Amino acid sequence: MPKRLPDSIEKTVQRIRREYGHYVQAKFMHGKYRLFEATSIYDPEKKKPKKVTRYLGWLTEDGVMIPARHNDLKTKIFNKLEEDTEKKIKELEESLKEAEKRNYEEGIRKKNTEKHERDILRALSMNARITVPELAKVTGLGNTAVNYHLRNLERKYDIKYILELDIEKFGYINYIAFVKFKDKRPTYEEMKKQLEAIPYVQVAMTTKGTYDMVIFLVVKSINKARFDLYNIVGSVFANYDIEWNMIPAYNTFGFIPLRDKFFDVLKEKVWTRTKERPRPAHDEITDMEYNVLKAMNNNATADFVSIDKEIGADNGRSNYAYHQLTRKEVIKRATVSMVDPHSKFNLLLLLNVENSENFSKTGKNLLMEIIKENNICDKYSFACDVTSPYGEFLVTQVLKESTVAPEQLIQVINGAKIDALIVIDILIGHLNHRLFDKVQTSQYELLISEYRCNPKEIEKASYYSYPPNPLPSPPNIVSPK
Repeated sequence: MPKRLPDSIEKTVQRIRREYGHYVQAKFMHGKYRLFEATSIYDPEKKKPKKVTRYLGWLTEDGVMIPARHNDLKTKIFNKLEEDTEKKIKELEESLKEAEKRNYEEGIRKKNTEKHERDILRALSMNARITVPELAKVTGLGNTAVNYHLRNLERKYDIKYILELDIEKFGYINYIAFVKFKDKRPTYEEMKKQLEAIPYVQVAMTTKGTYDMVIFLVVKSINKARFDLYNIVGSVFANYDIEWNMIPAYNTFGFIPLRDKFFDVLKEKVWTRTKERPRPAHDEITDMEYNVLKAMNNNATADFVSIDKEIGADNGRSNYAYHQLTRKEVIKRATVSMVDPHSKFNLLLLLNVENSENFSKTGKNLLMEIIKENNICDKYSFACDVTSPYGEFLVTQVLKESTVAPEQLIQVINGAKIDALIVIDILIGHLNHRLFDKVQTSQYELLISEYRCNPKEIEKASYYSYPPNPLPSPPNIVSPK
């Protein structure tokens, strides 16, 4: 090819470049000046643009362009590739729009599913014996959909149906024991075997922090509690150097589930008719009531006909006893326990009040904090007032998708030091995780009556907002041109 194009050829090339808007080049090939267009197209396989060259035609010596024939192989190949590329691009645009639409619809379904699941969990937490038709009214779903969500929740969170009892009606109180091993410690198997045999022990956990173990007990009195703890120290930890502390727990939120072993102790509260005692005392129960409590403690949805048959009672006796216990508020409610709330670990927080005046000023914040909710359960499964040290004891769980830390609690309260204990393992018993109706808590009542809070303010501060992130706006579905 000559170094310089003839003027007539050069003028035509410049004009065609302006018209095409692409780079056009003239090459002297096979005795003629031939025009080629250099451009790029999208390669769907490599998913990136690639350069292509298209033959446009040839030029006479006067600069007249002779277009390429339509049956030119190279032109046909290029045109076919261009058509396929445009088709691929349109298909890709359609696919992206469909994906956007599916994502939006999936977001709506997920939001609705989370709401329905939370409605069901809250209803079950308040009354585990609620019927499917009643749940359907609560959620606005049909019976079939309620059954589906119910079975799914039971599998997902390993839900157990248990009783929440008021142990104070029997004259019992909760105590918490904190144990620190100075040197060596018993094996897991040794501690588990020894503690399981003690009916007063309801939950025993190994922990990481200031203390190595935390034990929840149910006892009759302060003196009895100390006696039982001395027995524990003597039997379980006799050969170990330990430091320990024990404090009464005045329950304010949630509860610690009772082990079946506790009913060995509760037998002492079963009334026996005598001439001197024709009726049960206020802290006593009948033999039938005892059998119902024992049968339903870890199976709160048990069928009364089956209970009657199991204990050899006439039909209807267990049903009557259950409602008598409910009327006397011995049974607070049949409720649920999510054995697996999908948490990283449980966390025990001991608030030691150092400045009572400053602590009292943030009382509202603490009440708000206690009734907060995580994704699918209460943020705190148990909260109680303690006296030594003076303050609050809280049980919470760190969910897999959250990063809850004690520092977040210290931001909302003043005048207290927080001692955090990470639960390594639960030796016996279990903690209770559920989704309680906050309107029915003492904390809610205090916020309304003492702090004059607006219900909407409480709801905004404590109730979990689902989903965590706002849904995207509905996609603008437009058919490709």
